[in-house]
Amino acid sequence: MMRSARALLLLSVGCASASAGGPADLIVHHAKVITVDARFSIAEAVAIRDGRIVAVGDDEEVFKWAGPGTRVIDADGHAILPGLYDSHVHITSAAWSELAGPLPQLVSLQDAFDYIRKKAATLPEGQWIELPFAFATRLKEARFPTKAELDAAAPRHPVRYNMGPADLVNSKGLEVSGITRETKHPGVVRDPATGEPTGLLRGADKLLKIPHDDDPKITPGQKRDAVKKLLALYNAEGLTSVADRDASPEDLDLFLDLEKKDELTCRINVAREFDPSGTRDEVIRKLEALPGTHKRGGPTGVGDEWVRIGPIKLYTDGGMLLGTAYMREPWPKGPTYQNTADDWRGQLKIQPTQLEMVCEEAARRGWQMTSHTAGEAAMDVLLDAYEKVDQKLSIKDKRWCITHANFPSPRNLERCRTLGVCADVQPAWLYKDGTSLLNLLGPERMRWFQPYKSWMEHTTIGGGSDHMVKTDSVRATNPWNPWLAIWTTLARRTERGTVLVPEEALTREQAIRLYTINNAYLHHEERAKGSLEVGKLADLILIDRDIMTCPVDEVRAIRVLTTILGGKVIYESAR
Repeated sequence: MMRSARALLLLSVGCASASAGGPADLIVHHAKVITVDARFSIAEAVAIRDGRIVAVGDDEEVFKWAGPGTRVIDADGHAILPGLYDSHVHITSAAWSELAGPLPQLVSLQDAFDYIRKKAATLPEGQWIELPFAFATRLKEARFPTKAELDAAAPRHPVRYNMGPADLVNSKGLEVSGITRETKHPGVVRDPATGEPTGLLRGADKLLKIPHDDDPKITPGQKRDAVKKLLALYNAEGLTSVADRDASPEDLDLFLDLEKKDELTCRINVAREFDPSGTRDEVIRKLEALPGTHKRGGPTGVGDEWVRIGPIKLYTDGGMLLGTAYMREPWPKGPTYQNTADDWRGQLKIQPTQLEMVCEEAARRGWQMTSHTAGEAAMDVLLDAYEKVDQKLSIKDKRWCITHANFPSPRNLERCRTLGVCADVQPAWLYKDGTSLLNLLGPERMRWFQPYKSWMEHTTIGGGSDHMVKTDSVRATNPWNPWLAIWTTLARRTERGTVLVPEEALTREQAIRLYTINNAYLHHEERAKGSLEVGKLADLILIDRDIMTCPVDEVRAIRVLTTILGGKVIYESAR
């Protein structure tokens, strides 16, 4: 295999220090090493010492690093990639979501009703039945259930059919929560004819009187083990780094304790949750309390190669999958999201002046920012705030981000380029929800739904899953399988076979960068990870086929043979 000029350069750097540092701990050779460096160079072998890469090049040169104690892995011609990086997970909620029992795989509303009836047959009357993150766009009927349908499934139990920041509640649930036509809350949706609550609550979950005490049968040790098991599942699909996109103080403490006890098998970038309400002085006090007494909680960049603090995460609007994303044009009326208003554009969660103030004060204290931003009008609002902060304190090298960023516009893409703003995107939503959204919004509005190619022409985007419920990589509520996501960016084909705006597909190189070096860049970590170069962390994976040349539909079927983290083999498949 021909060595690239880049690979030769790396080798010259590595070999110069070989005698001083001693032989490699591990050499992986006879491979197609896809380095993902600036030139996307291809090599044959990698040498690793003390958890970092010391050489990348052809077999002959890399074997100069071999010694009597060096472990050697023959890749048998298989491809090697940098360890993959998911820019958006919710580790604890996903890991713990099925500790109390399995959740149903919903294909239709009937599946949901069957689950509710089964629960009603075993639970005492009056006890809540909850079905979390059941999105209408993924059902055969492509609509929310009605209050009457939930009443029929469980007339004597309060039922919460949850859809993220929206809920559908049955009559018993409204009754025990004291929600009536007199309830003063903008998120309580009412029948336009009678004024009675329909059961649909948009961002009004705090009105629900649901006891959320931890199940006494689930111990802290079981929760800890569940997190470790989830990280092991991530490793088996090639993930060596993840970004937890809304971590509580308790989550951070758990990650730090796992690190202390040498039990982490993924590197974790931690975005901090933050309540943006209050006066400027109150916001400042909350920002200054974020690092905590151990000073490991911030600002951005605090930490080490295992647990590192990322951005503060805010919420600009509601959700795309429940009709509350803040859009420029109204959401269509109809049963999908039970919208009866002609002018319903979604929810703006934070007012522009407050958003600007919070971002400004965070910038003054060294924080990177990101915000859940699902609709195009919400992106307008967020970028307005970012621009105003930039006029006072330059953010151009801070890599401020937009989380989800589903509907950019040409103007907003240009604004991102000017401000150096990045985006954290979820290909799984195109795969799972694209057909339903196309039927609802039409092709003109869907032209700018997740336009990966256009994004990459303007700024850096990284790929994430928003994994939050169930642990199976494909059957999770938001599938977190990185190979499915990479395939989606190449094929732009939905689960139901619709091809959406194929001209926005990525190349193989771009798709690989999306889940490696781009995510490292989003988190200011590209000097340490994301590509296989001398001096970087030795996080790499061996896969069962050549992702660069295999038929495109085989990309989603790629299997990981070996995962190496910090120079240690942490996963090997049964071959």
